[in-house]
Amino acid sequence: MSIRWSVFAAAAALGLAWAGSAAAEQTVIRLETYAGPKHAMNMYAWPTWIKQVEEASGGKIKVDMSYPPINPRDLYDRVRNGIADMAWITHGYTTGRFVLTDIVELPGIDGNAEQMSKAFWRISQKYLAKHDEHKGVVVLALFTHGPGMIHSRKPINSIKDFEGLKVRTGGGVQSDIAKRLNMVSVSAPATKAHEILSQGVADGIMFSLETITSFKLADVVKYHYYLPGGLYTASFAVVMNKAKYASLSADEKAALGKVTGEPMSALMGRTWDDADKVSAEELKKSGNHVANFDPATAAEVKKRIADIEDEWAAKAKKEGLVDPKAALKALRDEIVKLKQGS
Repeated sequence: MSIRWSVFAAAAALGLAWAGSAAAEQTVIRLETYAGPKHAMNMYAWPTWIKQVEEASGGKIKVDMSYPPINPRDLYDRVRNGIADMAWITHGYTTGRFVLTDIVELPGIDGNAEQMSKAFWRISQKYLAKHDEHKGVVVLALFTHGPGMIHSRKPINSIKDFEGLKVRTGGGVQSDIAKRLNMVSVSAPATKAHEILSQGVADGIMFSLETITSFKLADVVKYHYYLPGGLYTASFAVVMNKAKYASLSADEKAALGKVTGEPMSALMGRTWDDADKVSAEELKKSGNHVANFDPATAAEVKKRIADIEDEWAAKAKKEGLVDPKAALKALRDEIVKLKQGS
């Protein structure tokens, strides 16, 4: 072998060794998500955040996102048990496990997703986090989707039209609303929405507007109703396995801290708001009905669901929250501040 090729081979070997060393030093976080590749969370929110964390860490942290073919209800336990390093979970999917997080799902929480998500994070840090409802995991963000709606295969023109309506709910507060409106609550994960609606298992569904488009439901539910002042929302958390978080270096934790918490909560909520706007335009163009309940129906709905707040407060007090009503007032006050730009 000539001297020149010997030098080249040595340099190449050194380069490969360096690349291998760099790869070995890189921390990989295995993120599991659901709702499909076309959902706004997976098309926009997660790619944006993944780029942020990789930039904040100077490339030391790499996030691998996957879509395992599992029930989204299982994601919390998959993270807690170390099968996945990280995931976003829907609180309402795990009946009885979360009570305090229902604070942001209650009727009368009147904001967009970004406002509610930022307020949710702030109030959680002050009132809820110390109660450790998210056992076995580290909470990186808390957020909501946009204003919750009722979507139906047929028009709802009066309070009587709710009677016997079979509606898929996400559990928790949504199920409480269905009960008070004399609807039949159908339990199913979001990923089964089209199936249960097209087969007549459900007549309607409780979702934010964006989800109708991302799950391609506009052909099976054509009437979409808001309740002025807020009907409900769904709450979510981004969680990480405790052992995985503990294994991060101080620098990696610092980098993660820059792009989690309130900034991450806001990003997730803002993504949902943007997607809701696009969905509203698309649904209206396709001939779907998107509007508020008429005033008489809205007034009767508010009357029937008014006690849900008190019921939650009683449950929250049993869970150790000293003054649930004060926490709820603080959440609403925080949303007002955010609407005013603070």
